Amino acid sequence: MIALHPLRALLASSTVLLMLIMAALACTANDTLFIRLTDTPPPTLTPTPLPIVTKFKVGDKGVIVGLSEFAAVSLPAVAGPLVPGVGGATCFPNTRVTVLDVSRNINDPNDETIYYQVQCSGKGWIAEHQLSRFNRGDKAMVKTADSSDAKLYRQPDTNSAALDQPCPNGAEVNVTGVTANPLNPRDRNIYLQVRCGTLSGWLLEEQLAPIG
Repeated sequence: MIALHPLRALLASSTVLLMLIMAALACTANDTLFIRLTDTPPPTLTPTPLPIVTKFKVGDKGVIVGLSEFAAVSLPAVAGPLVPGVGGATCFPNTRVTVLDVSRNINDPNDETIYYQVQCSGKGWIAEHQLSRFNRGDKAMVKTADSSDAKLYRQPDTNSAALDQPCPNGAEVNVTGVTANPLNPRDRNIYLQVRCGTLSGWLLEEQLAPIG
């Protein structure tokens, strides 16, 4: 038998050892050098419910309320007041939308306003006082907190003159208009124009209850 040169013998032994190590690694289930692991999808974040009862909840339908029937309402991209020049989407008044999420102001813990995420031209957030439960053509029932009759105002403003006759509590009315106070943007009431029998005027949304 021909003896191998010491250097060649060392190289041959190293090659055999390296092949054995690679074979062992290839058979190891947890080895990421030879076995491609399946990527774990990131967890889906779900909104945290607010610990209060809100006017709308996720999945409810609401109606966009504006200062004018024809002027689009700008919605911020995050829950909070609109920052000039930083809009997230636009909605036209009287558009019926679905609530996607509910939140308080994420930048100001002292802001008690509730904000709702909706989809129009894109996703954006709208304040609760800009989202109504009613739209034109809906039927509703007068239901005041103290069971008194509801004043009917000549204009969508509680400072305007009221009609001589109120709309009786429990009366069924037809909604013919929905708006915010166009003369006072600080007024957070939603005004509904209704036909109550032979009377026609404006009352507060909170004085109506849905029928059905």
